[in-house]
Amino acid sequence: MFDKKKESKLKNKKEKPDERLHKLIRKEELIKTIKAKEEALDSLRKKWSEAEKLSLKNEQCYKETLDKNLRLQAEFDNYKKRQEKRQREFIEYANQELLINLLVVVDNLERALESTKKENDIKGIREGINHILKDFHNVLKKEGVEPIESINEKFDPYKHEAVMREETDKHSEDIVTEEFRKGYYMKSKVLRPAMVKVAVSVKEEKKEKEK
Repeated sequence: MFDKKKESKLKNKKEKPDERLHKLIRKEELIKTIKAKEEALDSLRKKWSEAEKLSLKNEQCYKETLDKNLRLQAEFDNYKKRQEKRQREFIEYANQELLINLLVVVDNLERALESTKKENDIKGIREGINHILKDFHNVLKKEGVEPIESINEKFDPYKHEAVMREETDKHSEDIVTEEFRKGYYMKSKVLRPAMVKVAVSVKEEKKEKEK
């Protein structure tokens, strides 16, 4: 005989339609979730691959930029060395033309000195020296060096150096009456101030002494 209790248990074990539908839905959701995860994983793999390619590209670009910078640095260092060499040469030979012109004057001085051994013509020697002095002034003029006019000029501390004062009523106050050493301009700049004597009125000088 069939055991009724066992039959009842088997009937109880059979799933209800709602339970089967619920399990089916859960299975579909699980499949969708797994599929979504796989798609997300594939997207991450693609992004990782692109990032890796970009990283390799950036690394290559960095290497190329570094090499370029190193070459530029080397070129700049060579350029700097060439410029420093040119500057040294310029400083060493900047006065070459001036010195050549001065050597001509030296030649004339030597000839003039030699001529004094053979002749006693003071006038001729004087003319020779004046000629050499003229050559000297011409050389200085080519270099932009010209004398400062001082006599009868108003005293200017920029271009005059007062070493004496002269009490006089013949000249106006602060007028240069005598020049002890000539001053020179170099272009627009005072190369050397003139050493001069400056007029001071007798009244002003007395006031100074009374003080």
